[in-house]
Amino acid sequence: MKKLVVSLMLAQSLAAAAAERPQDYAYGISIDADSREALYEVEIPAALYRGVSRNDLGDIRVFNGQGEVVPHALRPRAAVRMEGGATVNVPVFPLRGLARDRVDDLNVRIAKRADGTIVSIQGRARKDAQNHQLRGYLVDASAVKQPIQALNFDWKSGAEGFVGKVKIEGSDNLTAWATLVDHAALARLTFGGYQLNQNRIELPSVKHKYLRVTWPDDQAPLESLILIAEPAASIIAARRLWQPVAGAAASAKAGEYIYDLGGALPLDRLRVELPQVNTLAQSQILARHKTGDEWQLKTSAVVYRLRQGDAEVTSPEISLTGGERYLLLRVDQKGGGLGTGVPAIQIGWIPQKLVFAARGAGPFQLAYGNGAAKAASYPIESLIPGYNTEAEFKVKPASLGDPVTLAGAVRLRAPMDYKKWAVWIILILGVATLGWMAYRLSRQASKPSEQSESGDKSN
Repeated sequence: MKKLVVSLMLAQSLAAAAAERPQDYAYGISIDADSREALYEVEIPAALYRGVSRNDLGDIRVFNGQGEVVPHALRPRAAVRMEGGATVNVPVFPLRGLARDRVDDLNVRIAKRADGTIVSIQGRARKDAQNHQLRGYLVDASAVKQPIQALNFDWKSGAEGFVGKVKIEGSDNLTAWATLVDHAALARLTFGGYQLNQNRIELPSVKHKYLRVTWPDDQAPLESLILIAEPAASIIAARRLWQPVAGAAASAKAGEYIYDLGGALPLDRLRVELPQVNTLAQSQILARHKTGDEWQLKTSAVVYRLRQGDAEVTSPEISLTGGERYLLLRVDQKGGGLGTGVPAIQIGWIPQKLVFAARGAGPFQLAYGNGAAKAASYPIESLIPGYNTEAEFKVKPASLGDPVTLAGAVRLRAPMDYKKWAVWIILILGVATLGWMAYRLSRQASKPSEQSESGDKSN
């Protein structure tokens, strides 16, 4: 028995030490990468979720053309992303007037196009025009679609440098002005071989078509001003993949419909498509991993499909967390439920991206589905140096082919745990041995008493 246990453990150790091959996995997908870059990324398709044996995607590998495993990592998924716009050189128009004139009272003519873009600004003819001074600038920011988060100033300053303050106002009609920043500092100095350049002013994130830059009357003007606008970053919702799923009416109870997703897809949105118009009902969404598990409530929502005239209105997407293979739509039967027909659903999820190192020659292959595989992905920060900024490495996208069968579904079953069975066999044999020994001892203990009883009878 001892030799058998040792042999089983040795066989298991040898199997674990053996190098993995694509044939160790159930399915595979070819990767089209030119091998000119260090890192590539692919978007994980729905077929992979339906072919893995681990919900954490621990049984996926990337092989090169020589059948060697190459390092890979999974990118974290984000529901939104920030996208900043390119800087814009905004047009500026000088505002001139007498020192005693208020900026709002400057007598100017503003010419605009139909879209609101300023064409020119001219001062009206006055007898004392030769005494006019540069009082500020009118800025045309209508071409900047996002709110401006900052302005970068460049101006002509004298040899002694410049230190001053400016006021920035915003308007959409060139009549009503709102103060955005007051007494914002600007500086350009040279001292002891060092240069001080304070030329960036941050603004509140509010969209205005026009800006106005002015300064105190006793301050030197900003000659030949150039302004560079920094648009604020936009919040963009992540792209989702959508896939329709047909359902079937549950035979156990009216108003219940079951949907088999084919695998544990990471869905976070659900659309319910009702079979008949002018339908409205309260519903519940339940889920489970296996057919024998109890249904777990995920969320509740009102689903509807209403028509008025030629317009049709449907219920919005339902937010929920995924990870289960089976969904159950339970509809309240008040008012007749959904009537005849089975509602269809669409499931949506933010696609996961896999990054791999293009080590060795191609072609590369994504293999998945192995009940014996252990998780082998790297942390994303280890595979991509400087991941938070992505300044050092840029990841090039690669494309995937169609799924093919490698070893087939037989690889999805977890192999027999020989060590576990060996331990149980040893325990069972040990208990049986102890029981047999106890029985032998009890038999031996009973024999002297039987012999003494027979001796007493003979006397």
